Amino acid sequence: MKHTGKSDLGRRPLSLVAITGTRGKSTVAWLLYHMARARQLATGLWCTSGVFINGHRLEGELHPWTVIVRALAAGELDLAIQELEAPVVASVGLPEASYGYAAITTLCSNDDGCLLAPETRYAARAHEIVARAVHPLGTLVLNADDPAVLDLAEHADARIVLFGLHPENPAIRRCRETSTPAIWCREGVIVANRALWEIGIHGTSHRSLPSEKHLSWGAYETLENQTEARSADFQAWDSAPEIPILDVRDAPCTLGGTLTFQIQNIMSAAALALALGVPLTTIRTVARTFLPDATVLPGACNLFSLQGRDVLIDGARYPWMLRPLVRGIRQRNPRHTFVLVHDFPWLSADELYEVGRLLGKVRGLILVYGSPAEERLTAFREGIVHNPMPPVVALQPSLDHALRSALNLSRPGDLLLIIADNAQDAVATLEQIEREST
Repeated sequence: MKHTGKSDLGRRPLSLVAITGTRGKSTVAWLLYHMARARQLATGLWCTSGVFINGHRLEGELHPWTVIVRALAAGELDLAIQELEAPVVASVGLPEASYGYAAITTLCSNDDGCLLAPETRYAARAHEIVARAVHPLGTLVLNADDPAVLDLAEHADARIVLFGLHPENPAIRRCRETSTPAIWCREGVIVANRALWEIGIHGTSHRSLPSEKHLSWGAYETLENQTEARSADFQAWDSAPEIPILDVRDAPCTLGGTLTFQIQNIMSAAALALALGVPLTTIRTVARTFLPDATVLPGACNLFSLQGRDVLIDGARYPWMLRPLVRGIRQRNPRHTFVLVHDFPWLSADELYEVGRLLGKVRGLILVYGSPAEERLTAFREGIVHNPMPPVVALQPSLDHALRSALNLSRPGDLLLIIADNAQDAVATLEQIEREST
């Protein structure tokens, strides 16, 4: 894409969406992609697992993405979604006013250790670049629960939309009082205000419904259904300043509403979708059926069922990423939790201690796979025994051995949590055991 000149700033921006953050950006990108496809929008996506157009993966990355952006500019596509990695953005930059929409999911979730890390400062710089790359007539969605992300509102000329886990978050409360766009969670229900919905209404007045040419890309619904959905939205918002979007317990990716970071991901994607004019019925339908696909979202809380056990595979790399995961599992309260974990070779001994302290909160058994050095294993165990009732720790030579042991020791209704150093290998191991059992 070429650099956008000042003369372009008065023009309406393309429906080009940037999504970034240290966690959750892939999930948000895929949620929005499914919502767009369900709405009949001809949509391109560039994410960590490749470049896609309406379910079809293209060969390569840079060239097909260039083709997608050109098609968007020519009106041959309705929407293009780009997941942005912080190192690339910080090194290369982004063209001025080039995105019509963007979302920044999280930086550190208020973890002091994370905020002090060099890679975090690098990511923060990248997030600033993304915020500045949104067109003044565009929309920037920010996480109000993460102060470092919320501060990015100061660096953007675009319209700001906030999402937060609680209506009494000071920034969310201010949005509610001033009728500025926001989406939040109240007593387990995601709620949006009228100001957010109206962004999509005003925006779609400048865009036509998908053409017959666009439908050839593989639409899900008919144009008649699309029109009915919009009419239903008008009726729902006729007099209400706020409207419930979804009970989070109905979204399977939240583990019954216990995984707060997945709730935030749904809110982020829903905010973008509403700003794009996606009907409420579409947003609800996708959120109620979406689970992170291990083939395109490996390690993003992939949920499986194996021999009556729930198996959750996550690729958390740092203690601050583990904290909400462990909190959600404890709130879900399975009979027993079997944690299969590696030794996090990139973490310091102090960080490994913190990993042990967090995982030691679960009720069950911890299986450490691989060949951790004795001093690292000691730091990990010291963190575990910090808890009043620490679980037992056992060593296994490989993930395969650990998973088979966990299956032998567990019972239906138990949860197997795999913290994977390589999520794709973990999925392959799981599938191999499943094939053997059939």
